[in-house]
Amino acid sequence: MNLNVIFKAQGIVLIINGLGSLFLGSLWISQGTGWESTPDLITFGQFVGVVLLVNGIWSWRFPDIASENLKSIGMLFALGGLLFTAIILFHIITGAIAGATPYINVVLTALFTVAFYFYSR
Repeated sequence: MNLNVIFKAQGIVLIINGLGSLFLGSLWISQGTGWESTPDLITFGQFVGVVLLVNGIWSWRFPDIASENLKSIGMLFALGGLLFTAIILFHIITGAIAGATPYINVVLTALFTVAFYFYSR
């Protein structure tokens, strides 16, 4: 495994999450959080879906365009992953979200965070 593969793998996960949130908003909200799916939440979920999609595209492309700066970008992704892991864990612990999706996402996010950190040193 190398940093290029980690960026590409995270890109795939982010793109899948983004497409799901963008096009399957009602299902994504009810299954991913346990919340009632409302038009307002679907609208917000679509916005979040675009953000995830853009981040996924960036993650996919960074290895191709960053060359010698890839390790620096990897450390930024490790920091971002740490923040995302913390907020997902906080929401799980406080009961704000429920279901399998948050648990899967917190594990994947934590694994990517650790991988970005160790392969960017």
